[in-house]
Amino acid sequence: MRRSLGLVACVLVSACGGASHPKADGAAGSAAAGQGGGAGVVARDAALESTAGAGGSDADASDAASDADVADADANGAVQVDATATGPFTEWAVPTAASEPWGVTLGPDGALWFTELVGGKIGRLTPAGALTEFPIPTAGSDPFSIATGPDGNLWFTEEYGGKIGRLTPAGVMTELTVPTAKPNLEGIAAGPDGNLWFTEADADKIGRVTPTGTITEFPIATPTSYPSYIVAGPDGNLWFTEAFGKIGRITPTGAITDYECPTPGSGPVGITAGPDGDLWFAEGAGHQIGRSTTAGVMTEFPLTPTLASPVGVTKGADGSLWFTEQMGNQLVQVATTGAVVKSYVIPTPNAFPGQITVGPDGALWFTESIATKIGRLAP
Repeated sequence: MRRSLGLVACVLVSACGGASHPKADGAAGSAAAGQGGGAGVVARDAALESTAGAGGSDADASDAASDADVADADANGAVQVDATATGPFTEWAVPTAASEPWGVTLGPDGALWFTELVGGKIGRLTPAGALTEFPIPTAGSDPFSIATGPDGNLWFTEEYGGKIGRLTPAGVMTELTVPTAKPNLEGIAAGPDGNLWFTEADADKIGRVTPTGTITEFPIATPTSYPSYIVAGPDGNLWFTEAFGKIGRITPTGAITDYECPTPGSGPVGITAGPDGDLWFAEGAGHQIGRSTTAGVMTEFPLTPTLASPVGVTKGADGSLWFTEQMGNQLVQVATTGAVVKSYVIPTPNAFPGQITVGPDGALWFTESIATKIGRLAP
């Protein structure tokens, strides 16, 4: 069963009404599943399962021909996808039908790299519209979040595959198995220590992987904390959200501290380091924006509509915070005072926006999960 963390947060606390998404499920009872057992740190050298990903296959090209208006694939598997422009928005259809793009990041090559949850692929889109898809060897892997590593590669979590993936810009893919079984891997971010840090939602752990593939796990003391997204903070630590209403901090040495959100059951999801030195996060079930100092002092700011269900967040090139709203179907610009500056409704109805990042052009790039598109907003 699949879910988006924005709506699963609502499901977990029974806080949302209205339509649900195919990925939403009742995960409250599963958060304790797959526990690694016991305190302490588990470290191991993960076995490498490498495969050369040359890009789109014949099947991908067939999908592209039927699902998007594209040209023939080039020698590297890329297809030229026609853009649809509507006001400040531009949208590109992902060739693989119903692949549910979710995570997105700016790659070291100036392209946008994204995960395809249902499609089981990693996508690459240049600002000029050339799109390449790289199939993941593990079936049913559900690639969730993606980040650029300090080694110049793309790193991603396999939500149900139980693996961390590494993909070079040239398309060579490696998978590393996490020690804990069925950990439900979700967020991933580059840390200040030169490693990648990730969340294990069902295992209640934070993981660390070195560029050479050594994985270490750190248990969270709070039972069924359900850690989801993670980001490097301005204080040299990693900060992560816990779906049941907390913000966590982990030092590079593995010391973890939890901070309660003011609103019980707020369902925090996406998190980013703001331009003001604070942490900003989306409360998917609370329908609010949250801000936390590095000392754990929090402030919440309500959004409209009432059922906005914010999920993704990034720091914009303009010094604002930008959030995606799943139920609101819009992108929202928020000042560091917490005031909403402006909202931008996505042209495609019920697009179900997911994660968001800043592109090489300073514009906002985001995924549209239900619409199966990559969007760009140049406000």
